[in-house]
Amino acid sequence: MLKVHPLYSSSSGNMFHIENKDTNILLDVGVTYKAINEGLNSINKDLSNIDAIVITHEHVDHIKGLYTLCKKNDIPIYTTEKTAIYLKDKLNEKNIDCDIQIIDYNKPFNINSIELRAFETSHDAVMPCGYNIKSENSKLSFATDLGYMTDYVYENLKDSNFVILESNYDDILLDYGKYPFNLKRRIKGSFGHLSNTDAAETISKLANNGQTNFLLAHLSQNNNNEYIAKDTILTNLTKNDIDINNINLNIATKTLSNEEYII
Repeated sequence: MLKVHPLYSSSSGNMFHIENKDTNILLDVGVTYKAINEGLNSINKDLSNIDAIVITHEHVDHIKGLYTLCKKNDIPIYTTEKTAIYLKDKLNEKNIDCDIQIIDYNKPFNINSIELRAFETSHDAVMPCGYNIKSENSKLSFATDLGYMTDYVYENLKDSNFVILESNYDDILLDYGKYPFNLKRRIKGSFGHLSNTDAAETISKLANNGQTNFLLAHLSQNNNNEYIAKDTILTNLTKNDIDINNINLNIATKTLSNEEYII
């Protein structure tokens, strides 16, 4: 069994807590050190309970609290090679020691009794990844910050009991919003972010495969909202003759949430 707490999720900061019977993991720490502690306190945890931190990539909304956390705590960090090099260089500049463990794409590793495996994603970072996370018969897949849904990423999401998937922006809100053209092009590009439409098509395909539990994550503050994202997914499911009453669709929010999902 796995438990997931989507403590923070948006384009401004991301942190998820994942646990089983003997292990506690933080997935990304893209909020302030104060917010990290507040998030953990909201689920009756603190940093002394955390066995490891796994990082998807080096953008600030995924590592904002890491430097202070490393300065004040001795918790191992796991991430891909180029991301690890980037983080070590930044930590060295600040004279901060940290235990950073390098992981490889597609090679399973364990944190106590939880097995993780990183898979490559398409994003404008040095070596970004999503994760498959397993405990006993439970499989969680996490994929945010990806410019498009590759067949490879889709295969990693298949047969998961619970899928956390980016649904970053609504095409119309982005097209007619205040962002400059270059930023809009970056977001919509193949190394940017996943739109509501792309998330909807992916979820419909997974639902046709028999999967039923989904959490939308990393919603843009300016180019999306919970209502539009959810409506886009449900409309696509209905169009594909999928009974939405059989689908559990939730949304991870920007503000601190102590929602719990048991897998």
